[in-house]
Amino acid sequence: MRVYGLNLAELFLEDFLAGLGLILILFAIASRVFAGVFGVDGFSGGLVVATAALAGLILILASTGIRQNHAALDLSYLLFALAALGWLAHGILVGSWPAVLAGVVMLLLFGLTIYLRRLAIQARFKPRFFSLRQFETMIQIADTMIETNGQSALHPIEVAIRADHFLAGFDAVVKEDIKRTLVIVEWLLPLVIWRPFPFSSLGSHERRRAVEKVIGARGIFRDVARFLKLLAFAGYYGSPEGMAKVGYLPFEERERSKGVSQVPQQYPDPFSPGASQ
Repeated sequence: MRVYGLNLAELFLEDFLAGLGLILILFAIASRVFAGVFGVDGFSGGLVVATAALAGLILILASTGIRQNHAALDLSYLLFALAALGWLAHGILVGSWPAVLAGVVMLLLFGLTIYLRRLAIQARFKPRFFSLRQFETMIQIADTMIETNGQSALHPIEVAIRADHFLAGFDAVVKEDIKRTLVIVEWLLPLVIWRPFPFSSLGSHERRRAVEKVIGARGIFRDVARFLKLLAFAGYYGSPEGMAKVGYLPFEERERSKGVSQVPQQYPDPFSPGASQ
């Protein structure tokens, strides 16, 4: 597992997106040249051609750094899906089977890009409790909520891994509430600062702006802000590195613990039949 360096799936995805983007742009040009074949000589045809070309351009932009360009990557996937559906619908409406075929091929390629992206994240993190998207959200939560002035004892990825493993290790009803809250954070929290992108795709300053705006709010987002702080701190300060950062020393490592028996005491059950009243 390569947490920090690009793994093979990510390297392949970057090259695949770059090639796919170029193909979409060339196809958009060719379909406009042979407009009669694809039935794209009207306004709706021009619209689907432009959408395909724009999706190709954003895919190429996203391929320059799939970890750094999260917003471009999300936008490129959205535009690609719209282009595929647009070509399919346009082909059916105008009765152009080449356009329908183009839409079907685009949908298949879109499904492949979704699979490759999930494969890249899975190969990198292998989360036990969170979904792949939730794990990415958790990384950005840790990066946003833990302020260490550049002297962090743990990388946000390590904080997310510890939180993921901790939550996977016990059974409680609240675990489903945690997942639902992460969905709210990912898709709704950015809207408070008018950013129509997932939380994990925002830059660090925009994420902090969103969190700061809801800290003093009322209702659901106030509870969300408290949850973010609790979840991030549990992953960070619950680790030996985080404890050492704030000066906490476990009892067994303290000087006064030497020679002290730490064997748990056994007490009789006060409610057993033989216990004295």
